[in-house]
Amino acid sequence: MARRLQPLLAPLALAGGVLALHLACGDRLGFFRDELYFVACGRRLAWGYVDQPPLIALVARAAWWLSGDGRSVALFRLPAYLAGAASVVVTALTARRLGGGPFAMALAAAATSGSVLQLAQGHLLTMNVLELLLWELVVLALLAALQGSAAAWLAAGGLLGLALLDKYSAGLLAVALLVGLAATRARRALASPWAWAGVALAVALALPTAWWQVDHGLPFLEVLRNGRLHKNAEITPLALLSGVLLEEGPLGLLLAAAGAVQLLVRRDGPEVRWLGLAMLLVLGAFAASGGKPYYLGPAFPPLFAAGAVLAERRLPRWPALRAAAVAVTAALVLPAIPVALPLLAPAATVAWMERLGLAPVRTERSFTQALPQHQADQLGWPERVAAVQAVVEALPPADRARSVVYTTNYGRAAALQLLGHGLPPVVCGHNQYFLWGVPGDPQVVVALGGEPAAYARDFEEVTLVARTPAVPDGMAYESEIPIFVLRGPRGPVAGLFRSSKNYQ
Repeated sequence: MARRLQPLLAPLALAGGVLALHLACGDRLGFFRDELYFVACGRRLAWGYVDQPPLIALVARAAWWLSGDGRSVALFRLPAYLAGAASVVVTALTARRLGGGPFAMALAAAATSGSVLQLAQGHLLTMNVLELLLWELVVLALLAALQGSAAAWLAAGGLLGLALLDKYSAGLLAVALLVGLAATRARRALASPWAWAGVALAVALALPTAWWQVDHGLPFLEVLRNGRLHKNAEITPLALLSGVLLEEGPLGLLLAAAGAVQLLVRRDGPEVRWLGLAMLLVLGAFAASGGKPYYLGPAFPPLFAAGAVLAERRLPRWPALRAAAVAVTAALVLPAIPVALPLLAPAATVAWMERLGLAPVRTERSFTQALPQHQADQLGWPERVAAVQAVVEALPPADRARSVVYTTNYGRAAALQLLGHGLPPVVCGHNQYFLWGVPGDPQVVVALGGEPAAYARDFEEVTLVARTPAVPDGMAYESEIPIFVLRGPRGPVAGLFRSSKNYQ
């Protein structure tokens, strides 16, 4: 047993280092916008939502309970930290399945732990960290299935089903894997009834969410279309390459390229051309569709594993050289850790990035601040909620009893709902909040954000009463937000609310 575990010592040590980094930075900032939204969805569990499948809502609901209803950001994110650390070990196990020994396993684990993207995604409880781990586990299970394990087909199908319940982009993974298998000699394995049992399991798990989307008019397609037209910045090929270079590092890209060669060209290991073809199809599809750099992230760990196997076969068997290769691969991420994680105060992070000559990749049109979005979007939520709370508490009791709080995006809505105390019902037209509608028949609306001219069309009285505090390092559009009190609706508020629909 000890001999079998020995090759895992280095990957486990690297995973432990990743976990320790996350825990050390866990409570430095606040909740991320999407984390709050996922908890709000978790309070209304369903088979689907406008913009995502249900798995993250379920996990976020459990994590919110674990955190003591939001008392500890680090405890809330513990599932993400564990998933990020587990991803390091799974990459090593993938290298072993591809024919690698202890050095290949250690080098593959070092590449994953040294990825800026893996560190950044592993620090937030979002769909992305679960996607990274689930895609790796699907590949690992498929490798085991093609190497003779019948039960591994069921594991691969179950994991693929979970990936589809996590993020709709797993459908691209499913298609790419099927094409890769069908286009290579591995197609013979598809004749196995176990293979089709795995496919059936994946379909069965994903079917309720697919039906929810169909039953609600496929709102996710509207989200994608509106995001492309109104929200996402254009990603040129150069910007995409720059983003991936920042996220995976030059050594990571070199190792991934070597992995593609190992999978597609070499014949001195198991038949794995199907995997190389599938990962290149995924990369090509995201690049051709103008995807953001982080979309490509889940395809890299299998390529890291394959590249590590090639390095093991090519590099001299000098222990000092191999130990240095692993150490350098992991250590190259050190200067970028403050970019990936909130290791420093926001202003110090911006200064550090300027010193390195780095700037965040602009992936959204409204993105203007110098701090990376995954950190900037954690700032200022309690202060915004407190400003709205003060306005609500200043209302006459009769007004407060027949009021709702309205805001313009799901981050603000979820923060008000989860971090506020005794606030009226929170309504919003953004994504899933639109389907939750307006409760009762309110006559007074406290509105966070929005345009007074638009409100004046629907309400007789529009009063600007306050603004939220300035948050210099936060998202620019979340600083000094106007707060209005709206009275005298020109019709039922639920009817007026329909014009606020915003799927993107």
